[in-house]
Amino acid sequence: MIQYIHDGGPSIMIPLILLSIISLAFILERLWRYFNVPSGDKADKVLRGATDSLTTGEIEAAVKFCQKNKNMLTFVFLKILERFEFLAREKRTIGEMRSELGLTAEENSRSYLEEYISIIYTVSTVSPLLGLLGTIIGMIRSFRAITESGVGDPTVVSAGISMALITTATGLIVAIPSVLAYNFFRRIVEKRLIQLEPYQTLFINALLRDLARFRTYKEMLLTAYRDGVLNKDEERFLKEKRIELNIADEEGTKLENEVKATLNI
Repeated sequence: MIQYIHDGGPSIMIPLILLSIISLAFILERLWRYFNVPSGDKADKVLRGATDSLTTGEIEAAVKFCQKNKNMLTFVFLKILERFEFLAREKRTIGEMRSELGLTAEENSRSYLEEYISIIYTVSTVSPLLGLLGTIIGMIRSFRAITESGVGDPTVVSAGISMALITTATGLIVAIPSVLAYNFFRRIVEKRLIQLEPYQTLFINALLRDLARFRTYKEMLLTAYRDGVLNKDEERFLKEKRIELNIADEEGTKLENEVKATLNI
């Protein structure tokens, strides 16, 4: 191996070897991550646990569940919950929330699955270029040797030709598996996105059904009672929002009392 590196030129061969190690490391990491993406019964169990935690009416329970059970689904669920809190403070409608949370789920799912594969792609692109650079350097050395010693002795150009061939071969050896792995992972990403999209949609539906209506209305109450009393416009606004959010009068009264207690009214 040392002789092989010496013949190819350490200035080119060492970077190629480092690139091969980097590529292999991230290929193994991606395989491990994709192997551990929940599917089937495991995904059903994760979804059931996450949605059950929403029935408490507090987002903290869902956050704790996702933090305790770390996998791709809970990673995306956490991002959905974080986005939901921001949207609730903005007093968005349920329709707007559904659209925004869907985009959040899609973006973070893709981000989770595509993480690091760009590095594999970079290795597959840079490796043959480094090999080509080694080829050019080797040919320059060969022509320089011919210029200095003539063509009578073939050994004077053998070092340059050896470098040219070795670096080219090494660059291709590193690049070919990286290209294959990158294309394979791209297919896995698209397949996993399709498989997991229904689970994310079901979680968003459960979030909006069991938590968003009450959380959104509670934020509106906090704003309305900021000065301690309600005027007629605020009363009319809250009544319209109860109808829009499908909140019963008893549920609305309970939330109103909680807000008053929080604000010491």
